[in-house]
Amino acid sequence: MADGPAEAPPPPVAPDPDQHRQAAPDATRPGRWARPVRACRRSATRLAAGARRVTARLTPAARRFATQLVSAARRLATRLAPTTRRLWRWLLTVARTVDTAAKQGPAPPPPQDPIERREPAGPITVFARGYVFTFTIRADLTWRSQGLRPDQLAWYAHYFLPPASQRLTSIAADLARTVAPHRAGELEAQLQRKLAQQEPWSFERGGQTVTCRPRAWVQLDERVRQALQPYWERVIALDCRHEELLRRARYAEQLNRRWSAILADLPDGDVPETVREELARARERTLSEQRAAARWSSELLRQRHTGPESETEPEPEVSG
Repeated sequence: MADGPAEAPPPPVAPDPDQHRQAAPDATRPGRWARPVRACRRSATRLAAGARRVTARLTPAARRFATQLVSAARRLATRLAPTTRRLWRWLLTVARTVDTAAKQGPAPPPPQDPIERREPAGPITVFARGYVFTFTIRADLTWRSQGLRPDQLAWYAHYFLPPASQRLTSIAADLARTVAPHRAGELEAQLQRKLAQQEPWSFERGGQTVTCRPRAWVQLDERVRQALQPYWERVIALDCRHEELLRRARYAEQLNRRWSAILADLPDGDVPETVREELARARERTLSEQRAAARWSSELLRQRHTGPESETEPEPEVSG
């Protein structure tokens, strides 16, 4: 049997690319993550419900607690308000005090016992030796006391001023009887020494004691002052003249020393004749000034010892 021509094999078919692609998962089909997701959702729902129940239960208690806390705070504020106001006033006072002290500097010392100073109603006049001329006493009375206000001490000082003035007048009169009319300084020294030796004068009234410390100064009688004025004018002139002569003598001595130093630096053979003559004149001037100062010193001492009764001798001549 004759075989027919062999059949050709069919051509290869290209594979379809979409044939082996996996199909997309169906969302409606339950997968392996569906169960955990549902469990999480149920847990979240239960937690939210529990939180809502807890919140519903705690809200009234929290409100009550808040109300009680506000009430307690108000009551505490009401009780502390006076104390707070007092503390605030105290702080303001301290701040103002510190500011005032900083502006005014250090605090003043604590107040002491009051002091009152008074003068007698008029000058105190006492007779000098011979009962012709007088001395005038100026006094200052210092009053002190403990436990009195300044106005009270002023009243006591005014009340006891006459007896204190009388006591001072008696002391001054006893001393002035032995002092010459032109010796006011001597009487003043004796009077101040007498007052310093005494204790403060005490005066008492109504169980209250005040003390008085007097001080006094002495003035000349106006007639004695006019009589002594020419004498003291001459003494002042003598003092000025004496000071002038002493200064001139010092200047002449300095000039003599300078000339001596110049001659000591020069050999004997090299000294000009004019220099020798000038040195001799300087030495003579120095000696003359010194002699004049000595005479004037003796005259000044004589004038001071003899007093205003002696007359001033003619002024000594001074060679210049």
